[in-house]
Amino acid sequence: MSVAVFLMIVCGFCYALFQGNTGSLSRQVMQAGQQALETGLGLAGSFMFFGGVIRILEKAGAQRALTQLLRRPLRWLFGPEASQEAMEAVSVNLAANMLGMGNMATPMGMRAAKLLNTAGQSVPSAALCMLLVINATSVQLMPASVIALRYAAGSASPGAIVLPSLAASSASTVLGILLCKAFEKCGAKA
Repeated sequence: MSVAVFLMIVCGFCYALFQGNTGSLSRQVMQAGQQALETGLGLAGSFMFFGGVIRILEKAGAQRALTQLLRRPLRWLFGPEASQEAMEAVSVNLAANMLGMGNMATPMGMRAAKLLNTAGQSVPSAALCMLLVINATSVQLMPASVIALRYAAGSASPGAIVLPSLAASSASTVLGILLCKAFEKCGAKA
């Protein structure tokens, strides 16, 4: 992949050179670099903020309480062999995703993935596959990011996306869970 990107960059530079647009190319490269830096700093700040919020919730015992509330469904989804620490990370990850707070969900999702997959195992565990499917389909009770984008774009009704988003994401999550469970049973029989 890096070779392909390198070739695209070289071709772009050569084209600009032959067209005599090196000044325009230089401006575009500098603007893209500035945008990349701003995006990176914004994401870093967001991850630090949400990491701090997660730590505060952890110290207050909110993770443990949420995990206790969701204990049975989590055990059915991820199996009885998953540790308490993994279940806490999963519960916060799922709650953050359901509320549309993707930046808060990412650190806990990464932590949950690390805890759910057995160390040294070359094939992902069924629990890790389930986590990835649930995160990819992600039930959205309140798609905060999409509502904010629609509001910023000047939508007359930015919240109109809530019900369609809930229906579509619920259907895809249920289908994903059922398929994961079916593949897990097929794998156990093989």
